[in-house]
Amino acid sequence: MPEYTTRDEQTKFSKSLLHELIQLALPNTYKNFTWSTIEGDKSGTVDNVIRLNDEADAEERQYQLMLQDIGSSGVVSVDFHYEENPFLFTNNEIWIGFVSNIDRHKRAIYIQPDCMMSYMDTLTQELDFYYSDPVSETFTVHKVAAGLPCVSKYEEVYHRVYIKENHLSKCVIIYVDLGITEEVQVDEVQFKYLLKYFATLPALAIPCRLAGIEYKLNNHEMALETYKELNDLRQTGPFYIEPCEASNGTLLAKLYDVDERCLNDIIVEKGLAVFILYMSRFINNQLYFSVFFIISTYNDTIYYK
Repeated sequence: MPEYTTRDEQTKFSKSLLHELIQLALPNTYKNFTWSTIEGDKSGTVDNVIRLNDEADAEERQYQLMLQDIGSSGVVSVDFHYEENPFLFTNNEIWIGFVSNIDRHKRAIYIQPDCMMSYMDTLTQELDFYYSDPVSETFTVHKVAAGLPCVSKYEEVYHRVYIKENHLSKCVIIYVDLGITEEVQVDEVQFKYLLKYFATLPALAIPCRLAGIEYKLNNHEMALETYKELNDLRQTGPFYIEPCEASNGTLLAKLYDVDERCLNDIIVEKGLAVFILYMSRFINNQLYFSVFFIISTYNDTIYYK
């Protein structure tokens, strides 16, 4: 057996050993490297050269370019407001949507149009891509103020936010694409400024109320029993949304499930709400509205004003 290995054997041994060491140290990125050797002309040395392969180089360049593109769009202006969802103003067109949240205090049901869910997915992915990167730390909000549009996390996922109220140590925030309102401790939540890149889409959650009915309330809020019933019913979505009218940024609508059951009727049938009827009349050239509550029973219908 010869005392020394040949140069080819030295190269193979050196390369394989280095491969093993780096693979153990960097198991997740090992495949992103290419390997080559440089042999000395006279000394007989073998140098291993390691570099990112072309594909990894391209991905890294694309990653950095996208970060730069998003960041260079700049922060939205101080008077920026999220646009209202265009589906808020559809009068005669029935559309499909998912219930994203039910707000007891506002007595509202928030609906995301089905045709916009792909935009929601892309927006969420891009928000996470940018705001999870250390480069976004430069856009951290250090002074919270009411009316500020920004970005924050909900259940560990970044979402667009509007700060509705600020009370020193606490603030009330609205996740505009989820329709969720929360009161949070300012020092427990990190906010980052909203960039123009993420500001083009309207608010994806539409505040709705069930048309033609009035909930039975508990301290001016939707009763807990009603909330639970609606929360159970929303699991059967998506729903067909039949718009009736828009008022003060809220859509009055009828909701139908895939079996064509009307949620408005179901809530009344379960005794959690009553039907209402608006009637108008002119008195001395002034238009007046009267509200009639209609309680439906199995045997008859009772009207009262």
